[in-house]
Amino acid sequence: MRRVRYALIAGFLALSPLSAGSAADSGATLEQLLKDYRNSEARLDSSSSMELSDQRYLERYEDDLLPPYVEARRKINEETRAKLARIDRSNLKGQDQLSYDIFAWSLSDDAQGLKPGVAEGFRLLPLNQFNGPQITFARDMKQRADGPMGRPRDYDASIRRMLGFTRWLDQAVLNMREGIKKGVTQPRSVIERMITQVEMVSGGDTEASMFLLPLKSMPDGFNQADRARITETYRAAVLGELIPAYRRLSEFLKTEYLPNARKTAGLSGVTGGRDMYLYLVRSNTTTELSPDEILDIGLAELKRIEGEMEKTKKAAGFPGSLKDFREFLKTDARFKFRDEAQMRAEFIRVRDSVLEKLDKAFSTKPRAQLTFRFHEPFVAPDRPAAEYTPGSGDGRRPGTVFLNSYDLPSRPTYTSEALELHEGVPGHHLQTQYAAANTALPRFRRFGHESAFVEGWALYAESLGEEFGLYGDPYQKFGALSFDAWRASRLVVDIGMHWLSWPRETAVEFLMAHTTLSRAEAEEEVDRYIAIPGQALAYKIGERDIRDLRERAKSELGEKFDLKSFHDAILRDGSMPLAILDAKVERWIAEQKDSIL
Repeated sequence: MRRVRYALIAGFLALSPLSAGSAADSGATLEQLLKDYRNSEARLDSSSSMELSDQRYLERYEDDLLPPYVEARRKINEETRAKLARIDRSNLKGQDQLSYDIFAWSLSDDAQGLKPGVAEGFRLLPLNQFNGPQITFARDMKQRADGPMGRPRDYDASIRRMLGFTRWLDQAVLNMREGIKKGVTQPRSVIERMITQVEMVSGGDTEASMFLLPLKSMPDGFNQADRARITETYRAAVLGELIPAYRRLSEFLKTEYLPNARKTAGLSGVTGGRDMYLYLVRSNTTTELSPDEILDIGLAELKRIEGEMEKTKKAAGFPGSLKDFREFLKTDARFKFRDEAQMRAEFIRVRDSVLEKLDKAFSTKPRAQLTFRFHEPFVAPDRPAAEYTPGSGDGRRPGTVFLNSYDLPSRPTYTSEALELHEGVPGHHLQTQYAAANTALPRFRRFGHESAFVEGWALYAESLGEEFGLYGDPYQKFGALSFDAWRASRLVVDIGMHWLSWPRETAVEFLMAHTTLSRAEAEEEVDRYIAIPGQALAYKIGERDIRDLRERAKSELGEKFDLKSFHDAILRDGSMPLAILDAKVERWIAEQKDSIL
């Protein structure tokens, strides 16, 4: 289950008193409030602060599963909103006003997630197969081995973090045991996937554990005393604490949790689940749209997209039905990768093609390079076709798209262009680089990730393929449409399960009927939507808003509309809730009109 959203909205143990002061001081007061908030966030929740590129408290692992943690956040949230309200927004200048609005919205959103019943419900669902800490922690530790820790104290911090996470896993078992008593559990399909993951991480020869890999990449410059001490303590933490904790979790999942799995797929089947879902709908879409309104949008979008699919099918010269065409694409050998090397080469081809023509639609290129790697075997069965990990704003650390080669015959070639546009350039890689490189912005905006904005932009980026000379092949064009249909289907399936109580199989069949997903892929996707309710709504809702803004700007500016300037206006200030984005773009349109006169 998705944890309460802390990447931006985290708390602190105490804030120094701040006064709004004079009009001239309002900006400085806001800056200090944000700074104190971020510093305290890093102390309290190191995992979330890492998402903001803040690694000062990396040795800690948060205690977010304990009741005092939730109570502290409620107090923090209330106090912070009160302090923010004392700042006179009208005294702030442009960027400070924007920071104020984004921060205020996010605090309000967090308050909804911290409501009694809602926060406690999330606390009883600490793990899932998609982004549960049992997997994210393992991936983090594996990637540390890929980039060696440079100092003895980095290893010491890693050991302390491992021990903290060991305690966290044991607390997660206690919370899930409480969830069994209260009827708040995950369904069987999610638990079965988790069991497989945990056994892959902790099973086999412990001497071959990926958790020990950082010892093999220890820098040559460490003196003998440090080398011996680190080796002993690191091995003790991994073999004596961490792996046994994973194995205790595995045993609990198999013997206690699985027999008590909930029978329903969606949150509507658990105590307090509908209130939890309403919060997630608002948080992920950053709108006030109701589940029923979102369902209608999804059905209308599917109807529109399938009309475009019919045209593309005819352009490909295929005589059969749309259903037959989907089956042809899923089964014909020409649309399958031979091996990982061919898959990587295809994504590099698309990346390079877009970068060559990027200046047709954008005024800047990402400073960090974009690389392609493959998902680790212990996560690949439950990961999407591709996934982006941000590079650094200064360009030193590349952005990485993790490709999924698990069950390679099910990974089609005809979606590679749309997928690179989404995950790489001009999608996630370009968008995150725009914000991270803008050092004038507060950190929470440079590294923020409001779902509707971030995923909406990436889906919008897929529509730019023709402007970069892509989608000339009707099969790649159909691949882009199939992805669009998939995102529209998500609106229907997510609402169907979590609001309308659809069973899992109904959701799987719906995806298979309206997309080119195989059964295995459809089941994997549905289990993802079960695990992280509401996240699937962000893509299409955000994309529609950005497309609407573009059409509005073109209509009002006419021949003076400049696509580069429009994209700059969308991206330069970082991610934000859609209503705030709309107001910002309206101001930009007015400024463009004034400059024309």
